[in-house]
Amino acid sequence: MNSPGKRIAVLVRTSEPARVAEALRAAVGLSLRGDRVEVVLPGAEPALSAVLAEQRRAIDTLRMLGHTVELPADAADADAAAARALRAADASEVWT
Repeated sequence: MNSPGKRIAVLVRTSEPARVAEALRAAVGLSLRGDRVEVVLPGAEPALSAVLAEQRRAIDTLRMLGHTVELPADAADADAAAARALRAADASEVWT
């Protein structure tokens, strides 16, 4: 079990709606244990726009709680953001 204060990177490497939704719900759950969460979503894709609109509540909740949710402009930016998040993290989850 994680002790409070750990930094957890949640990397979402899919635009499949059910997986994105599940990853965001998991990130909210992790944040409720007192850990710092940084979510990195995939680079902008046409299919992802609709998914993010449906998941706005989870994204807004994470941000309201002071966590980071990154929405990179493209795949290269997503890779760079994921690398930064992993370097800073004590633990990580990758959703594919």
